[in-house]
Amino acid sequence: MKTLWLFIGLIGASVGCSSYKVTTNRTDKTTDWASYRTFTFIDTNRIDPTPRDTYQASIEQVKRAVATELTNRGYQQIASNQIGTSADLLINIGGIVREKTQTRETTIYEAPRYIGQRRYHWQSQEVPVGTYQEGAVNIHIVDAQRNNLLWDAVVSSVLRKGNVTPDQIQEGVHQLFAKFPGSRS
Repeated sequence: MKTLWLFIGLIGASVGCSSYKVTTNRTDKTTDWASYRTFTFIDTNRIDPTPRDTYQASIEQVKRAVATELTNRGYQQIASNQIGTSADLLINIGGIVREKTQTRETTIYEAPRYIGQRRYHWQSQEVPVGTYQEGAVNIHIVDAQRNNLLWDAVVSSVLRKGNVTPDQIQEGVHQLFAKFPGSRS
């Protein structure tokens, strides 16, 4: 069910007021990005041969957004099933949804009234006020010939319970690729 929420509400709140957190976990600084020309996506159906329709539709939206970003940087997409061709770069997409607890810190004004001995001690505490879901999409770009991870980055955001539009997915992926080091142009 959590995977379903990731791809239903993939990257979060509306574009106008949402915040995306982008983290680059690894970048191979020795990579000559101009030497790569083509890319393809790793076939995720080998992992789960019967993905849910919602999952499949959402992952396709993410793939389209990633393909747009890479194409805008001068790379050409080839189909993974083209006979006689192999891509220079392999793109792997992963996702996770975590339920998190929103907290706040108590203040002295919330302390119970106390009359008695002077050894009374009050300490501020973090108290839960609600829960929310945070979704993250992880992109791995791998050198297909050497099987070497070149770039690993994550975009995450708080998820709403409504459907996320393809424009919102595109915006989240666009912000992720703002930190992408490669370009052929």
